[in-house]
Amino acid sequence: MLSGWLRACALVMVGLVSASALAVDKPHTAIVVGGGLAGLTAAYELQNKGWQVTLLEAKSTVGGRSGLAGSEWIGNAKAQPVLNQYLDRFKLKPVPAPEFVRTPGYLIEGEYFSAADLATKQPATAEAMKRYEAALDDIARSITDPENPAANSTLFALDQINVANWLDRLALPPTARQLINQQIRTRYDEPSRLSLLYLAQQSRVNRSVDDRDRRAARLPGGSAVLAEEFVKQLKVIKTNSPVSAINQDKDGVTVKVGSVGYEAEYVVLAVPLRALSKIQLTPALDAQHQGAIKSTNYGWHDQIMLKFKTPVWDSKARMSGEIYSNTGLGMLWIEPALKGGANAVINLSGDNARIMQAFGDKQLVDQVLIRLHAFYPQARGAFTGYEIRRSSVDPSTGGAYLAFGPGQISKYWRLWERPLQRVAFAGEHTDTLYPGTLEGALRTGQRAAGQVQDLAAGKSFEPVKVAPPKAPEPAAKESGSGIGGFFSNMFGGSKPEPKPVEKAPEPAPAPAPAPAPVTPPPAPAVEPAKPAAVEPAKKAPAKKDATKKEPAKKAPAKPAATHKAPGKTDAAKKAPAKAATDKAAAPVAPAADSKN
Repeated sequence: MLSGWLRACALVMVGLVSASALAVDKPHTAIVVGGGLAGLTAAYELQNKGWQVTLLEAKSTVGGRSGLAGSEWIGNAKAQPVLNQYLDRFKLKPVPAPEFVRTPGYLIEGEYFSAADLATKQPATAEAMKRYEAALDDIARSITDPENPAANSTLFALDQINVANWLDRLALPPTARQLINQQIRTRYDEPSRLSLLYLAQQSRVNRSVDDRDRRAARLPGGSAVLAEEFVKQLKVIKTNSPVSAINQDKDGVTVKVGSVGYEAEYVVLAVPLRALSKIQLTPALDAQHQGAIKSTNYGWHDQIMLKFKTPVWDSKARMSGEIYSNTGLGMLWIEPALKGGANAVINLSGDNARIMQAFGDKQLVDQVLIRLHAFYPQARGAFTGYEIRRSSVDPSTGGAYLAFGPGQISKYWRLWERPLQRVAFAGEHTDTLYPGTLEGALRTGQRAAGQVQDLAAGKSFEPVKVAPPKAPEPAAKESGSGIGGFFSNMFGGSKPEPKPVEKAPEPAPAPAPAPAPVTPPPAPAVEPAKPAAVEPAKKAPAKKDATKKEPAKKAPAKPAATHKAPGKTDAAKKAPAKAATDKAAAPVAPAADSKN
């Protein structure tokens, strides 16, 4: 009798131990929304930690906002440390850049100048550009912590000023002003739409990185090659899967694609803010997050590659690499084509891109070709074709990448850096040091993956503590410069002539206080359209949310056909490999999330 009782107890204990072991061995689950380089990085890092990950991408291919060109110049480990770490990990070998492309050149009224030429042949222009750089560096040095740029009232006041009005006060000669405008709009956005504090903060981050570091090597195939390496490692990628809703509760998250629901413990949202606005979140985002989605400025950029049978410019000048034009052509990138001939990549940015928004692709190319032909009469005869990428008209991005406008750092700085319950955010717009760049996208993918792991381990995330400064005493009111006439101002500058009189000062708005972490009221679930095919799925196991003291209340929803993030390898639609073909190099400076 006693022996039977002992055997029964032993069997019960064995069963309990077995169940406990299964619970420990069962992998955590996550869904990554967005197949740009930020989302690919987050999925890759989580999967490497043993997580079961499903990546959902709305478009037919992954890779996000990478540049047009098949080959890109990239920075060295000093300029882009995380990028170079992944290149080493995937054994991707960049090709060192020749010296003559490692510093920018200038095209003034059709005449090419290297940096050395500018100092000797256009001394007034060169001196004015140095004066601008020194003035910007003075502001940048006042930012002791680039992750908290508005740390005092003086710096806070800079966020209320737009860059164009600050440049007006420098009273730069017209040619220097036009070249500086092109540089700023190419890297960020139109100077009149850009916060002076943001420009200074980015200058502070890159103070020790010169132009030679930015263009240290070529990555054959461009950033698409890096995306392909991530894709090779991931088990489950579903393209053509636009997410319509994300519902959180105390046990997990359901992500809806049409009428299909995917269930997991956590989500990484790696999409641009405009794409995020199209996703119904339950519980809903608070007013500050919703305001950031609607009003955060994105830089506008279009990239056109013109192909020529032969170089139509003066080959003796070795015109190559990144070139800023004072009129007619925006920012150019010129190099010999890999299969003969020559390519010119023209970047239309800021208001230049906005002006051309209504033009079709062929009309846009023709406008640029007209300008090039004016300087080089052989251009039309040698022209063979073009390629184009128009981020400015992409409805999912609302531009190309983040570029904080006046007053926006004060309102939204680091807002997307912390998770909200079971959702972590990634994407170049969530990075504090390298927003708008490939480096920033990769960094945020790593950060979001780490945050999700911390959430699973029971860590809670408090709001980022950035002490808001007091609003300064009266600061000058700044207003954006107008676009001006179409042909007179196209590709030129934001009012190159200085303003003779400044407006009377008025107080700057007070900074928005950081909101306390609260659970917003639930929003009604949206029933999306039913997809062509629905796959069967099992319910994901319920888990306690260790990040909240009380579970969020949620309105009951109709049961949907759901998919658990599958453990099996799902056939991933992989981005087609891009060989180093007849394409020009795109500039490495925020040319995309190369981006996400």
